[in-house]
Amino acid sequence: MFTFLSKFIISSSFIIPVLFLELNYAIWISIIWGFTLLSLFSYYLSVDQKVKSWKMVIEHFIIGISVVIIAHYIGYWVSVTFI
Repeated sequence: MFTFLSKFIISSSFIIPVLFLELNYAIWISIIWGFTLLSLFSYYLSVDQKVKSWKMVIEHFIIGISVVIIAHYIGYWVSVTFI
């Protein structure tokens, strides 16, 4: 139950910029918010696993940036192909 509730609250926090800002600003704020959460969770995970925190944070940042870039280009491809 705790896992569901925490995932629900964190994912719901990305709705707030979309509700109150223009879409272009909301996208950038959500990306910044996502990378902030990613860095915090990566840091806490590295402390728990007793590994170098900067390595884990950088690793997750690279994966996160890759996901954002791939999602952007897939979204562009879908908009060009189907719309």
